Amino acid sequence: MKTVVLTAAAVAALDQATKAAVLACFAPGESVAVVPGFFDLCLVLNRGAAWGILAGRRVLLVAVSAAMLALLWFSRRDLGSTRAGRVASGLLGGGIVGNLIDRAFRGEVVDFLDFHIGREWSWPAFNAADSAICIAVAILLIGQGVEAWFQNRR
Repeated sequence: MKTVVLTAAAVAALDQATKAAVLACFAPGESVAVVPGFFDLCLVLNRGAAWGILAGRRVLLVAVSAAMLALLWFSRRDLGSTRAGRVASGLLGGGIVGNLIDRAFRGEVVDFLDFHIGREWSWPAFNAADSAICIAVAILLIGQGVEAWFQNRR
């Protein structure tokens, strides 16, 4: 449990610190090329969830975040049975908390990482919390795949 809480706290703190830095340095819509044609730092204020879906549904998104944290809490025994599960739980919890803080107190999520290929292709801007959530899901999926592979080999 200690790993989960420490990881979640570190992720949420990193997320909020990076968002504060971006808010202090950028105006909404402003961007700076870090790797021209591939990666920019920017400030995007997202009133929705991923890709802006459910924009303006703040109460619903806060409720879904709270429900996900509750689900994570009630799944702690299953997810906490392995080190990978504990790390993934911490990353997931910290990511959810980081974006929940934005939604609850700002009414929108601060996104600032913008990857693209030239002007033809662009991934929606995201933040440290989003990154932690994606890494957690990958760890959980890979863990399930490895476990299934070993089960089939027996």
